[in-house]
Amino acid sequence: MEFPGVPWDPTREERRATMKNSTLLLALLVTAACAGSGGLQTTGPGTLEITRFAVLHEGPELVATVAHPSGKRSVGEEWLVLAVELTAEQGSGPVVIDRSDVSVRTPNGRRLTLVSQNEFRENYPRLQIPVERTLSNLPLLERYKPGTYAPCPRWFFVLPPRMLAFDEIPISSSQICSGPLIFKVSGGIQPGRWHVVIELEESRADIPFLLELAANR
Repeated sequence: MEFPGVPWDPTREERRATMKNSTLLLALLVTAACAGSGGLQTTGPGTLEITRFAVLHEGPELVATVAHPSGKRSVGEEWLVLAVELTAEQGSGPVVIDRSDVSVRTPNGRRLTLVSQNEFRENYPRLQIPVERTLSNLPLLERYKPGTYAPCPRWFFVLPPRMLAFDEIPISSSQICSGPLIFKVSGGIQPGRWHVVIELEESRADIPFLLELAANR
């Protein structure tokens, strides 16, 4: 742009354009560096990445950890196996979680519900190793919410030879209930951001986690 009394200087205009492009490039580099930084990262409101393959969620009613498999082991597989710990937030009072309250949302927005205990039992020979491997990530919750917790004998799935699974799990702040969550993913697991969703009486726990193909973060 040319101003009265100031001769037009093409060199000055080139410098302005160069400075503008440099500023834009710097902003992009800073954004990329933040996205690729290691350590604890916030993955969503109330959710913190505590290990490479686990997140901690703290909501108004529910505190949970979700341990998930590495993307290299899970992407393309038909079964998604998660290891989950649940306790009630201090002062929130007990909550009851029904099997139908639990789902997972895929990166493309599909909602998948838990498989039945019978389907889990029928497919246990192929699910045994993924279940044992994922459950080996637990316990996690007591590291971040220290306290005295009583045993919790109820869960939506039970591993053979035990037979009794429950459709409702009472959750209190004095217990940690834990076990696998199992979903059948038609078309295979895809990389991207997934969400465990638990519908509660007064709120919804929306717990994001990331399945990546890359070996390093």
